[in-house]
Amino acid sequence: MEEIQNVIAEIETKIAKMRASLRTVRTENEDLKSEIQTLTNNLSQKQNELEDFMSKYNNVKNQLEQGLIGTSKKDDYSSQIDELVREIDDCISRLKVE
Repeated sequence: MEEIQNVIAEIETKIAKMRASLRTVRTENEDLKSEIQTLTNNLSQKQNELEDFMSKYNNVKNQLEQGLIGTSKKDDYSSQIDELVREIDDCISRLKVE
């Protein structure tokens, strides 16, 4: 009879350990879900920034192609385009890293 009680006690101990492990895994899972949500939000924000920069770049590029910008302003807009291109490249590289 004592042997049966020892087996039952061992089983109860193992069940308690498994429950503790399950709680730990569930907590870790919730933390990971939260981190995924944060990263998803960051990615969405970066994509919006990229789209905004691309829109600005395309607007300036179209104006240059249509000749709507005077020659004196072309140099100013050329530097603005270069700056936008650098910002776009920076955003793309940050998107790749994240």
